[in-house]
Amino acid sequence: MPIRSDASPATSLPPGLTVRAAVLADAPAIRTLINEVDLVDTGEGGYAVEEVEADLRRTADLARDSWLAFDRDRLVAYAILWPASSGLRLDVDHYVLRDALPAGIHLLDLLIVRSAEIAAATPGAGDADLHLALTPDSVLAVHALPARGWRNVRRHHVLTRPVSVDVDSPPKVPGDVQIRVVTSPADEEIAYRLVQETFAGHFGFEATSYAEWRKRMDADHRDWSLTWIASRVDAATGQLVDVGVLVGHNEREATGWVQNLGTVAAARGTGIATLLLRTAFAVFAQRGRSAVGLGVDTENVHNALRFYTGLGFELQFAADTWRLLVPPAPRA
Repeated sequence: MPIRSDASPATSLPPGLTVRAAVLADAPAIRTLINEVDLVDTGEGGYAVEEVEADLRRTADLARDSWLAFDRDRLVAYAILWPASSGLRLDVDHYVLRDALPAGIHLLDLLIVRSAEIAAATPGAGDADLHLALTPDSVLAVHALPARGWRNVRRHHVLTRPVSVDVDSPPKVPGDVQIRVVTSPADEEIAYRLVQETFAGHFGFEATSYAEWRKRMDADHRDWSLTWIASRVDAATGQLVDVGVLVGHNEREATGWVQNLGTVAAARGTGIATLLLRTAFAVFAQRGRSAVGLGVDTENVHNALRFYTGLGFELQFAADTWRLLVPPAPRA
């Protein structure tokens, strides 16, 4: 179980640093910082400005739930909180340069204080439940999180697979299956329902309302042509039934990304997920991507890791999920 943080963290600003909230116009500078950190921690820095903008838009309160730390004019650390459910599960993103660890720790303390305020403003909801994903060698993971009560609770792998138009042609779809691109608000809602159904019970997944999901997905700015729904003829009724979904995005510099891939229980093992993936491979290759990436829980009960490696995916890097419970701040 994660440790419950009962101590108020130190929040004094290290000498020489300034801190402020992020605004949308900061996206290019944040993107540069993220890629500089990722290049050291993962060997690749492909984050795009559009991804940062989407991250900033999906906060509940950007002015209070994001932080930038500057050493003079140099951006050295960035942190942000996102609501991950209708309750008090909060996802955290945090990047800090290796020579600026005090700034990173300061932002970590600030976001814990803010999480306690959020918990206090939600009567009866209990502790804020923070989740933060970092590579095992991250300076925060090594030097800051354990001392502040964070617990490493899960490991994920980020996998990539090369794609090309010469190798990845659109798959042949059986006569009783249809693969369609999401093109309407009705299909967007179907994609939501399929994600909610197929990921229920997976580690870290939190059920959300449709409105919450749209905000988290940055739906109004999303390229929905990279989301596909699979349908299959039901043997009993002869009607097409929606059984699978793949949600992708194309903001990375060279890599297409599979954000969600799920099939309903009755359709698992029937090739639906493979058809959806091979459809995505072909489209990403046509759009000039050199690879497709995704994240997979190493303890997934459906043997997802074996499934993906069987389709040519290889490990790029590991990421650990750290968790901390933060009690509500005392009322004044």
